[in-house]
Amino acid sequence: MPRSGTSWLSQIIDSSPEVRFRLSPLFSYEFKNQLNEASSRDEWLHVFQGAYNSDNEFMDQTYRRKAGEYPVFEEKDKEPEYLAIKDTRFHNLTERMLILFDNLKMIAIVRNPCGAIHSWLTSHGEFPSEASPLKEWRTGACRKKGYGEFWGFDDWKLVTKMHLRLAGKLPEKFLIQRYEKLVDDPLGETKGMFDFLGLEYKKQTDLFLRQCHSTHVANEYAVFKNPCVKDRWHKELRPEIRETIIEELKGTELEVFIK
Repeated sequence: MPRSGTSWLSQIIDSSPEVRFRLSPLFSYEFKNQLNEASSRDEWLHVFQGAYNSDNEFMDQTYRRKAGEYPVFEEKDKEPEYLAIKDTRFHNLTERMLILFDNLKMIAIVRNPCGAIHSWLTSHGEFPSEASPLKEWRTGACRKKGYGEFWGFDDWKLVTKMHLRLAGKLPEKFLIQRYEKLVDDPLGETKGMFDFLGLEYKKQTDLFLRQCHSTHVANEYAVFKNPCVKDRWHKELRPEIRETIIEELKGTELEVFIK
């Protein structure tokens, strides 16, 4: 889900020389909404191969790299073996992808919903300034502008339940990574993820992870953040929102994410 550490996770994976990173091809102008639940395997391959070969600056996030919000990884294989895609949209297509491609693996990073909702409500670039947090935190309706958008607490529950189901059904293809564990132990958790993905943990990744916690960029989209951001919601999220989330998840399969 948005505001759950997806940018950071994507750049950890991008730090592997074996990987070519692309952001949300289906949200790019080049492949805008070209796939849906009925798309064939060949149609998916067309988008995957096109994204891999494209020099589209949105998919590569060139402007964030130039601004220092994302890293520039100098060590890259000439033709990386793996394509890695970051997306916070199109969760309605997740299971379709897993069915169509035996060689596809997914990592879902799940953040305590109090932290994810707080990050969204306080993000100047993501939460509309004219919208009311108390009205919008649950449905996310003010942010849903097109196909494949998922925002708000209700969508967090829907998507996270799907992630739990897929992780239980397809453990060799689908992994849930807790955001808080990644912040607390980035090296150990990354090595576990790389083992799952079949990637070799190399010096470039190690250096990036160490830099993330020693260099802080004051930008809501930057991956170089102070680790304390994961706990800001404890004091800053409105009590009526925080308490509703916690009470609603108690005794459910999603309770694990508020502990």
